Amino acid sequence: MGERKASSQKQPKEAISRSRTKDAEQIHQTQARPKIPVNLYGFIDLLSDFYREIQSSQQDLPDEAIQLISRTLSFARSRLQGDDDQGAIQSHLVALTNLSQVIESAHPVALFGIATFAMFEVCCGSFGAWHCHLHGARSLLDLHCSNKTDLDGLVDRIPGLADVLAYLVWFDVTGALIQGRGLIFEDWHRGVLCPTFFESVGCPSGAFDLYSRLAEQNTQRDVLEFSSLAMVQVINIHLAGESTDRSLAAVVYRCGGAIVAFGRAGHGNIEPTPAVYSDVIASMVDRVCDALLRIPVTSRFYVHLATPVYLAGMYVTTESQRDTLRSYWRNCQQCEFPRYPDALEQCERRWGRVISGVDQGI
Repeated sequence: MGERKASSQKQPKEAISRSRTKDAEQIHQTQARPKIPVNLYGFIDLLSDFYREIQSSQQDLPDEAIQLISRTLSFARSRLQGDDDQGAIQSHLVALTNLSQVIESAHPVALFGIATFAMFEVCCGSFGAWHCHLHGARSLLDLHCSNKTDLDGLVDRIPGLADVLAYLVWFDVTGALIQGRGLIFEDWHRGVLCPTFFESVGCPSGAFDLYSRLAEQNTQRDVLEFSSLAMVQVINIHLAGESTDRSLAAVVYRCGGAIVAFGRAGHGNIEPTPAVYSDVIASMVDRVCDALLRIPVTSRFYVHLATPVYLAGMYVTTESQRDTLRSYWRNCQQCEFPRYPDALEQCERRWGRVISGVDQGI
């Protein structure tokens, strides 16, 4: 690392300035937006805003850190455009190389690069298996933050970092719930999530709180607690109504969490019987399917519903329900930037095991 730093210091100031100006010109080029929102542009805009901030401010960042943001933006935009030529491959490799250098120096700006690769892993990798980059992010964050006070100070010093961390903790909770693994980040890390983030994905904060509690794998929770947590979401569904894209998305999120909570309650050994829970869960799955059929595929919330759709899919009981969920996964694959390539395959395997009596709900 010392040799790399010494080398970068020998570069003429004019050369560095020209390089940054060229990078800025590439970053500010306007991109054609797809007809179906892929909801990745918001994240790229976040990176672009941070790049402009460090260019215009007096922040003393290493050249490697500044180049990381530039190269990561180039890579991300290339991926969104669907480029698969030699230039796209080179862009990927350059971004990875820059990221490795910044990680070696333990600079927190590396979290921007890690989050970008995590984003594409969520979209393009095996569904739910996006924990690799999250472990790396947590390890790096631990070098700078051991408590909420440290974290608050770090995000205050680095503009946009709180938003980047929000994506990471969101991926952590959803991935943990899908895979049945433990959470990577602590509860105080999840404090970076704000109303703006929840609004962007269409998820009520209360529903996310339920997801977090379900993902904690706390064996001390009993049937009554799971039932109570689920009932809160059911009540909120009836209070909110279903007249807009946002309210329909909220139904899917709330039902997804309630389904898992009722499912776990149904595995208990007190009244009501598991059969009663099964009836309630079937009704909740119907609500998810109804909302999916009503929310437009072009809605900006549509592709974000993958986690509750997957959770509901673990409890389907009819072919009609399965067909509705199949349509959802196929729609996600047919949008401008395809997502979740093996999610339907995972569901089909699970359905096959349930039908054969090998498996039950998660």
